[in-house]
Amino acid sequence: MLRTSEILTRLAAHPSGERVSLFEILARIRARAFGVFLIIFAVPNLIPTPPGFSTVAGLLILVVAVQLLIGRTALWLPEKLGYKSIQTRLLVRLIEWTVPKLRRIERWSKPRAVWLTRLAARRLIGLLIVVLAIIMALPIPVVGNSPPALAITLMGFGMLERDGVWVAAGVAVGLIAIGVIVALAFGLFRLATLIPTGILPF
Repeated sequence: MLRTSEILTRLAAHPSGERVSLFEILARIRARAFGVFLIIFAVPNLIPTPPGFSTVAGLLILVVAVQLLIGRTALWLPEKLGYKSIQTRLLVRLIEWTVPKLRRIERWSKPRAVWLTRLAARRLIGLLIVVLAIIMALPIPVVGNSPPALAITLMGFGMLERDGVWVAAGVAVGLIAIGVIVALAFGLFRLATLIPTGILPF
């Protein structure tokens, strides 16, 4: 079984032109598409990105997550999305940045708790990723980008490696991220309701 770093390295090899479409990427990774697309779309959000990038990434992840949720075994892309392309050099740079980090953690990865990577569990994972993708798509600075992106990356990595431990780690990070967002939203809502009452000293 190819490791995740090997899949990404092969994806970056032998570029066919200045731009590469999502359909071309999908054709080259086939059965591993769910995990690879989750990683490709999530990883850039682990570092500061231009405004609006997380919204686009979140929507792309949502397309993948919904298909996990409904139990698809092969990733499908609508034509309008599939023909969208990105600069090959940007894809290669992203993969070159990601692969060394993946190789470090691959030493602690092996097939285990494989049931967490199979179809039945993927439906629940898909539901969680749907929620995280929606959070990423919202204009919530810092906590709305990096923690959900980390959770999605870990789950994508776990699915590719058939390692349920990494999937479980991603689920844990995702639930914590959702909890933080809910607590933040509740706190802002309470603050907004207290200000008009004059309870706050300002």
